[in-house]
Amino acid sequence: MRKILVVAASLILVVGCSSPTQETSDGKMAQLTPPVSCEQELVIQAFADQVEGSQYVPTDWQPSPGTDLYDIYEAGGIACTYGIQVAEVGGTVMWASNVDNLWDSKKTQWLEQGQVQIDLPGINETDAVILKEGSTSADEMHVWAINLLINDVWIHVGASFLQNVDEALPIIEAAVESMVK
Repeated sequence: MRKILVVAASLILVVGCSSPTQETSDGKMAQLTPPVSCEQELVIQAFADQVEGSQYVPTDWQPSPGTDLYDIYEAGGIACTYGIQVAEVGGTVMWASNVDNLWDSKKTQWLEQGQVQIDLPGINETDAVILKEGSTSADEMHVWAINLLINDVWIHVGASFLQNVDEALPIIEAAVESMVK
């Protein structure tokens, strides 16, 4: 029995030491992890504030190797679409822990693809890169996306209706607040 308690205590210590943290108002460190469900009320409300009627849109993802979506899933994260499905307007938020230093390899790739580093106002991120403002996809549609690392959690926010960081901040803030404490 004592052996089991020692092993359990060791596992708790190892898991606790490897989890992202954020300082709480009382000065203690809160552990943060990506959410395990897409039904995040703060995120849904942030989308609805910009696109009335937005909701979580269940999506049957089939990611291809080498894509951000694939890497998010490989890291044990989740990808969630929010918006109005019938109008094809909305966006995607993805969360994953920074396992095996995934952020650094992805950041190198993003910078090579033309994304630029940014400091988000009011967000205490470790790092962030953004698709240049006003970018268009291969099919000439406007795209807007940002990737940020905060408390060792990679968050991606992308949407076709967003035009700039100021418009995206409420959604980014909701994504950060939706991490599990």
